[in-house]
Amino acid sequence: MKKRNASVGMVLGAAAFAGCATLKAEDVKIYEPTQLRESQYESVARLWVETWRARTGVPTYASPGDGIAALQNKAASLDANGLINVACYSDPGLFSLGSDSFICYGKAIKVR
Repeated sequence: MKKRNASVGMVLGAAAFAGCATLKAEDVKIYEPTQLRESQYESVARLWVETWRARTGVPTYASPGDGIAALQNKAASLDANGLINVACYSDPGLFSLGSDSFICYGKAIKVR
């Protein structure tokens, strides 16, 4: 009986550990707004616009690709498996102090 209890405990422990696994950035898919209905996902966070820091400055990136990668990393850290309404805009100097840079934002979501 002790062996059975130990086996059951190991299986339950492995299942709990697997449930705690976080997503990787490459697991976060980017969706166009027309690809999903609101009933198909739940919102997790609007990235880079919900914090107090957005009032004083936002992160800038050397390229749109770098900005989107940062959004995917942040979404993965929040256990979101998707991004929607992603946009990147050139920053002509307001936040970048004269260098070429981009501001990117989007909404982290969990697709059902």
